[in-house]
Amino acid sequence: MIERHLKPLILECLREFPVVLVTGARQVGKSTLVQAICQQSWPADYLTLDDQNLLDAALTDPDGLIAAHPRPVAIDEIQRAPDLLRAIKLSVDRRRQPGRFLLTGSANVLTLHTVSETLAGRIALLELHPLSFSEWSRRTHPPMILKQLFHLGVPTRMAKALERSTAHPPPQIMPHLLQGGYPTPALSTNASLRARWFEGYRKTYIERDIRDLQTIERLPDFNRLMALAAARTGQLLNYSELGRDAGLPYATLRRYLNLLEQTYQVFLVPPYFSNPSKRLLKAPKLYWTDSGMVTHLWNLHEPEALPRHPQVGALLETWVAHELQKLLSLSTAPMRLYGWRLQTGPEIDFLIEQGGRLIAIEAKWGRRIDPSVLTNFQRLRTQLGARLVCGVVLYGGDAVLTLGPQILAIPHALFFSGRPATGPQGS
Repeated sequence: MIERHLKPLILECLREFPVVLVTGARQVGKSTLVQAICQQSWPADYLTLDDQNLLDAALTDPDGLIAAHPRPVAIDEIQRAPDLLRAIKLSVDRRRQPGRFLLTGSANVLTLHTVSETLAGRIALLELHPLSFSEWSRRTHPPMILKQLFHLGVPTRMAKALERSTAHPPPQIMPHLLQGGYPTPALSTNASLRARWFEGYRKTYIERDIRDLQTIERLPDFNRLMALAAARTGQLLNYSELGRDAGLPYATLRRYLNLLEQTYQVFLVPPYFSNPSKRLLKAPKLYWTDSGMVTHLWNLHEPEALPRHPQVGALLETWVAHELQKLLSLSTAPMRLYGWRLQTGPEIDFLIEQGGRLIAIEAKWGRRIDPSVLTNFQRLRTQLGARLVCGVVLYGGDAVLTLGPQILAIPHALFFSGRPATGPQGS
């Protein structure tokens, strides 16, 4: 089994909080991870609400189900019986001690209209993403590069630290781009089986998971919106244009997009402004969560076709955006992800903010770095001043390069790989 980098953080939270909730899309490995934790690190009863008998008990008598398990308990797919959260709150308030409940959900449970209890002050919220490039590469630890960049800042020192890492070169990113991070297709070498898995996932997601959460009037409309969202990954979200192409009224479009967000199929990256209120008013960028699902919806399955695809740049940017989200979800210091764009056109793909300081990241597919990228970094520095720690260009080359004052070029795979495995590699 691949060791998930979120596991130590889950165990740390169980030592501090009465309730820990791990959310994430279906089939990212939540059940596997939680069962392993129950067997190896945190002795607990394991219940899954995919079991119809347990689900019936949770729906008809949630208080009785919780009372029947006085010792620590893990409950899988909690969104299927939201009233359990109320029963858990009552139980925690009667006997408050850390590590009592470990919950999982395939939707952002606390944002659902069916949930009235948030467990505020009693719960730690964590998100398990699809396999990161580092996990897929069997690295023992997640990359610490963002922490290092904020700490070191000076490119020459950082470049030397990165060059030492090339003694253990990571795998290439192209297979991960095509296969995505859902464990089953990510670990499969059979393109035909991967395509069947993605198609089955899409149908199950729409016909079961979405309908469990909310009524969908017309499934073909929702299907079409999924395809259109995948086609627009890495682009500014224009509700009017997307609604027109999908043939959906504005209110329905917003509701369907919210469902895609709540179930971790898409995410939005807001623009960066010094004034936080402006970030809420300006259009965010839309990204699909998993690059493998994007290529499936694009009907792109062969590695040799990927470099020639007209949207390969958008696919790479999508992959980088989600890999950054995965790093941020593991960070002990709060970090946030933004984009940056001037009204006149120049943009930098991503800004990572920590405590008012920022790192700028631009993602490029090719091995050559266009001089306009450096011009955009200079414009950004003029706007941000000393708040900008450094800039990074992720590119398709093999070497770490110093491009100018406070600007590094780093190969994609090296940036996201983390420390190599030191023991036998599992599957």
